[in-house]
Amino acid sequence: SRPNVAFESEITTYMTSVREERADKMEDALRKCRESEDIIGDLMELLCKAKEEGDVARQEWCMKYVQEIRKLEIDQIDEATGYLLQYIEKQDANTQSQVYLAWGQQNDDIKIGFWGHLQSKGFRAKLIEFPRVAIGMEMPKSIALQSMGHCIGVRALYTTYDSTENKDTSQLSVGGMIRVDLLSIPPFSKKVKGWTIRQVPSPGQELLKLPYPNQEHATTSTAIAVQPCKIEYKVPSHVLVGKSPTISWWDQQEEKWSTEGITEISWESESRKISFWSARLAAFSITQPRYLDLPYKHWSMRAVAPLVVDLKIRAARFELHFVISEDGLRLKGPEEPELHSIMFASPEEANRPDPEGTGAPQVGGGNGHRAPRVRSPATLLKELRECGLNLMPEDGDAEYLDGYTPKAPETQARAYSDLSEIAAFYDIASSKHNKNLPRERALVRVRENPSYDEFDPLDPDCDVDYQAIMFFPDKSCFVKSMEQQSPCNESFDTGHLTHASLYLCYDKVPARQPNHIEQLHRLEVTCTTARFVEAVRQTMQIMRLLSFV
Repeated sequence: SRPNVAFESEITTYMTSVREERADKMEDALRKCRESEDIIGDLMELLCKAKEEGDVARQEWCMKYVQEIRKLEIDQIDEATGYLLQYIEKQDANTQSQVYLAWGQQNDDIKIGFWGHLQSKGFRAKLIEFPRVAIGMEMPKSIALQSMGHCIGVRALYTTYDSTENKDTSQLSVGGMIRVDLLSIPPFSKKVKGWTIRQVPSPGQELLKLPYPNQEHATTSTAIAVQPCKIEYKVPSHVLVGKSPTISWWDQQEEKWSTEGITEISWESESRKISFWSARLAAFSITQPRYLDLPYKHWSMRAVAPLVVDLKIRAARFELHFVISEDGLRLKGPEEPELHSIMFASPEEANRPDPEGTGAPQVGGGNGHRAPRVRSPATLLKELRECGLNLMPEDGDAEYLDGYTPKAPETQARAYSDLSEIAAFYDIASSKHNKNLPRERALVRVRENPSYDEFDPLDPDCDVDYQAIMFFPDKSCFVKSMEQQSPCNESFDTGHLTHASLYLCYDKVPARQPNHIEQLHRLEVTCTTARFVEAVRQTMQIMRLLSFV
């Protein structure tokens, strides 16, 4: 039965039962993998909630079991592959003594292609294609020459996730991972006087992976020239791929992505197929710097309706447009085809909304309107990262950006909490001076806008309409900073002092307006506004809007 991931004992019990249940058939192994991915989906929901609450220990706990379960998936597939090789003579072979097998479909999260050569005398350069799973390979003659004495097989295993456990903190793997392994096929069974004699490998040796290039041959006087292999696979439709993508292979010794030996990368946007030549067989993926979409050039937040705000962010590659409401976060732009599955709800989601929220009911009619898709902030931003758009930066990303230092956690927490309380009535915009302030201080600009009017926060003529607010780890204050004046003027506004919250800054103004009490009442967090305020706070916190602008 499916475990409740809130309880560690149920997770470990499930993992133990999977290990004890042998998967000899690949179909059984893939069925278990699909079951495991459902459980990982539950863990990811728990991870997103922990991310929104800032519970680092819980996030690490979730990732620990995500990684362990996915390692178990690969072990299950390896076990089934070992059984396949042990009894491979039972498979149908063509006239060249070659076996072609594939499991899964083109758009599956996990799919496998296998080719086996049931002769040890070698072969010429071989083109291997698995149309069913959209994987292709071209194996050079040097593979057979470096594996003399072996009947060999080649397995291509594609998963939409990677198995690197985020060990390389500078790179982000997108579009899944394809693992290409050169396998040794064990000796075939023999018939002797009515008996079938089969060599049984010792435990742990059921699957023998051969290195390519083979370092033993490379060090001999008769070293064989290593020829590259061609690999091709289909990238999921939701992944953003640039015109010149980077392909890397996972270096297990260094525990980082490497581009050494990767050449002739070709990306076909229409068919969404990527191909490349590699001087080795390993695990491959499209990679990009984690910080590719950082820093934010500027951002602004504007209320457009009661308890609904627009958030616009000019990132390094795209201008993004979000809508935050009490239901959560939704993506409104950019209008990229790869992002449509995140921007719009499927008919099933729209007609069967869940507790996380999927926006308004689906709009009918023949004009092709689709319902907006709303998710919790962490869930939607995690999905965006899987598309290759990372707006969930970590402190370590600042090391790769010139002149950026993450703001102190206490300062960020103070600012995001206070700003979320006024977001329903004030425009909030980033300040160019924020970057140059010490990590204990952060600066934003606000402008009261009860009528939901639209202003350009970058317009020099509007500069005087914005009020600068300085945040500290335990307080905040109105200051005299102006966007068009440098350096930043950190002096307190006339008559103003620092206060423990932004609410008190508005309460203790030196000159009160006639509607002062009414204004304060609007800023109070009530049962009606609590969900909206929390959605704004979580969005700002996860995006780290004050650290990377």
